[in-house]
Amino acid sequence: MKTSQLFKDIQYVGQAEGERKTYHVFETSDHYLVVAPNTRGGYNLNVVSLKAPKVISERFKGQRVTTQAVKNRSKRPDLFGPDFAALSSLYVMVALRQAQKLKRKLGKSFVFKIK
Repeated sequence: MKTSQLFKDIQYVGQAEGERKTYHVFETSDHYLVVAPNTRGGYNLNVVSLKAPKVISERFKGQRVTTQAVKNRSKRPDLFGPDFAALSSLYVMVALRQAQKLKRKLGKSFVFKIK
């Protein structure tokens, strides 16, 4: 993906609250961008495919999932294989109001309820 295309026609979608920071989600014509402040005063950016929320909704509708469940049971390593891809995708779903981050955890993993 070209960097010049990364921020083309960007629109703010919403935010998702993590344990220690807020993730801001933006949508472009090709992907979602998940942006969060880092400890050095800058920002971390993760790119999420536009297909990811649809795949999660279809596979896990009405279920409670963790990032490991999404990675292992989605059958889409192309979307959820890289580090933080599943978590970023779930934060996109929260920002789109298609999922809810629950207060409880499963071990160290966050639990999300897919609507």
